[in-house]
Amino acid sequence: MTRSSGALSVTWVSVGSRELQTTGWSSEDASRPCELRPSKGLLVRFSGSVVVTACASERWDDVGLRFGRTQETVNRIFFEVLRATELLACDYIKTPTRQELHRIPERLQMDRRYWPYFSGFVVAMDGVHVCIKVKPELQGLYWNRHDRTSSNIMAIYNLNMLFTFVWNGALASCHDIAVLAMAQDGDVAFPRPPRDKYYVVDSGYPNKQGFLYHMSQFYNGTPPSNKQELFNRCHASLRSVIKRTFGVRKKKWKIL
Repeated sequence: MTRSSGALSVTWVSVGSRELQTTGWSSEDASRPCELRPSKGLLVRFSGSVVVTACASERWDDVGLRFGRTQETVNRIFFEVLRATELLACDYIKTPTRQELHRIPERLQMDRRYWPYFSGFVVAMDGVHVCIKVKPELQGLYWNRHDRTSSNIMAIYNLNMLFTFVWNGALASCHDIAVLAMAQDGDVAFPRPPRDKYYVVDSGYPNKQGFLYHMSQFYNGTPPSNKQELFNRCHASLRSVIKRTFGVRKKKWKIL
């Protein structure tokens, strides 16, 4: 179970009622654990569909027109379901147990590019900036190097592109190392890698026991000429699950 300064679950959401059902989101499931109830004639399933559409839509105004509701109603529904989703995230984002961290991923063993060279691999970890709107007096804290206000989110993924841990809510001005320290110190559920295992990361994180990164200068478009360059290329390829996962989510959910 993941507890952080603000959790975000995306495992249950997909556009359309049919996909909501197949991923386990139903009015019965929603109302029990997260206290989301029908209100003012709006069914839980309807509210969920409004929010899913809002997250996937490029134009927020189109959501109200599509569902025949005022913008005020759409805003109220959004925040009600968002609060419920935060509670659901603790159930749907499964932090691996110590036994699971010791287990070798099946997909890793089946890929000759990585096995047995990365036999200590557990998961990949990286941070991503998600743009947000903040009060003018707080913009300095959330201003990033792209001249936008954002929140620095640290996420851990497995090779199946599934979230296993999320730390949300850090300032954009926070370095990835600082966000990692906050997650380790502030959440007893943080999945620390076993002694003989490691997380694949980039150079934004410390190269110490439990964390392995490659040198960013390795790739020049030519085939690797030595074992160090080959390692760096394979490491970057293995770590690319992070970029693919973030890319898929951002492409599907325009709100990100």
